[in-house]
Amino acid sequence: GEGMKAVKQMADRQRISPKGIQKMFFRTQLILILSLALILGIAGTLINIHFETEKRDQNLQNVAEAIAQSPMLTGKGTSDVENQEIFSEYLDTLKDTLDDIDVISVVNKDGIRMYHSNHALIGTKYDGNMPDFKSNEDGYYAVDESGPSGSQRRAYAAVYNEDGEYVGVVMAIMLTKNIKTETAQMLFIFLLITVVAILIELIIAGELSGKVKKSL
Repeated sequence: GEGMKAVKQMADRQRISPKGIQKMFFRTQLILILSLALILGIAGTLINIHFETEKRDQNLQNVAEAIAQSPMLTGKGTSDVENQEIFSEYLDTLKDTLDDIDVISVVNKDGIRMYHSNHALIGTKYDGNMPDFKSNEDGYYAVDESGPSGSQRRAYAAVYNEDGEYVGVVMAIMLTKNIKTETAQMLFIFLLITVVAILIELIIAGELSGKVKKSL
């Protein structure tokens, strides 16, 4: 075609051999491939991390809200020993079904843990940061905190009784170390996909450069 003739004429003028043109073509393709793969890989990773963070926070908030609206908390008689045992069994079962939730904690307005995934903490005084629902009028939000289980991403949800009075708070927690593990796994997958894409493009580029040499 006209493009190939132009390349050949340029080669004749500059006295570049077909093999030299092949190398030049391959180098150009290589630069384009690596640049594009790097840009798409970084952009894809950042976008995915952003959406995964939002998804994680939303999941934590959904779990905390669902527990906060449980009749066992919002209704009367929650101090009954039998109800407490049933409530603990319910939350234990719920946590076992949620892979992304590491800890669930319920603290009453007096700062006493009514429930904690670590049963040894049930009935103990909560000495961590209390949520600021005045600044978060939705009654729920997610923050980075530190607790007995270590550094964590935590969602708070306010508990109100049948009369609309604040009676406590629910915390749904994912440990930072597990978040980092998930992020590392995601980065590895993106890296693997990028490497495979580069190899495929290099094979295609090699075949094209070979065809260019034959054409010349």
